[in-house]
Amino acid sequence: MPSSRTLNGAIVLLVALLLVTSSLAALYYSRDQAQTSDTNSYVKELQGALLEYDQLSSSYKSSLEGFNRTLSMLTDALSNLNTSTPAYLEGSQALGTLWNQYLALASEGGTSPARYSASMIIEFGNGTKRSFADQTIQPGWNAYVTTLVILNGSVQATWYPVYQEHYVTAIDGVSGGRTTAWFVWTLNGANWEVAPTGADAIQVHNGTTFAWTLCSYDQSGKPDCSP
Repeated sequence: MPSSRTLNGAIVLLVALLLVTSSLAALYYSRDQAQTSDTNSYVKELQGALLEYDQLSSSYKSSLEGFNRTLSMLTDALSNLNTSTPAYLEGSQALGTLWNQYLALASEGGTSPARYSASMIIEFGNGTKRSFADQTIQPGWNAYVTTLVILNGSVQATWYPVYQEHYVTAIDGVSGGRTTAWFVWTLNGANWEVAPTGADAIQVHNGTTFAWTLCSYDQSGKPDCSP
């Protein structure tokens, strides 16, 4: 039978172990509570960040849609404004810049708006030729608006409301004369055809190629050159 001294020693040891265990349990519980509190804080921060992201995403989407509507309204206005008005002159020069800014804004947000690729050729009648391959344009644009955007508004024309068309008198600073004029052409397969209408009536689709030439013409108005 163990002595009283031995039992007392065992009890003291058990009490000490109990105290140590309790202290450790309290320490771990305190740490667990702190970790839980930190986790809850992180969750709240994450929820706040997600909410802010959703709000910014919604605002970005609205801004992009508003930008697109503005471009469409400006395009429509330029298609019907008198080309001698200050509004037309400012708008035609700004359209190309606004279109590029719209594309950059969409790209930064990871958005890919609908777009077409078109090519344009200009022959100035003096041996000078400029080619603009694979230009990014907005679906719905006609050849006149596309020319304005590619050349940053460097187009002069007279607007005829009765025909709803522009008569182009100068491109990139080069004007027609008494016996020369600017003609717009469309590509039909491998053959160039002079357009029977103005550039406003030529719808530009994905992959469209069209051209402008400055050349003389006969009495019937037929040009004596081709791209």
